[in-house]
Amino acid sequence: MAKRYASTGQDAACAASPGTTALTVVSAATVRPELYDVVTGYSGTPADNALRFQLMRFTAAGTVTAVVAIALDPADPAALATSGENASVEPTYTAASELLDIALNQRATFRWVAAPNGELVAPATAANGIGSRSFHASYTGANEVTFHWNE
Repeated sequence: MAKRYASTGQDAACAASPGTTALTVVSAATVRPELYDVVTGYSGTPADNALRFQLMRFTAAGTVTAVVAIALDPADPAALATSGENASVEPTYTAASELLDIALNQRATFRWVAAPNGELVAPATAANGIGSRSFHASYTGANEVTFHWNE
């Protein structure tokens, strides 16, 4: 049975396209994380901003603040995949690799749940993974993201 983990992260200041990364899940050579649940929202002063939220694959993890993944079953061991938030150096995203690309109103919270066998899978290659980024021409508030994944 797969082990399930969660991590949360924040991009402290959204930017214009191509955006900035709020949260990543990074593979190890021994595991292929399968992202199955994503929640995102914006915590800035409420306004009617239309933002773009994307999940994309990357081949180099960039520089992020480490986030400790939490086992959803407390009997499970620590996650093999790692997680990070608020990138100061962006991951190297694979061109045209948008796994999810959604237009959102800043006032709305959005949740994506994979259909059975529809999980977003990262390769079992060190420093590869999936990242979330959000962008808007002028909005600079925070983007909050939660990932749940299987290993």
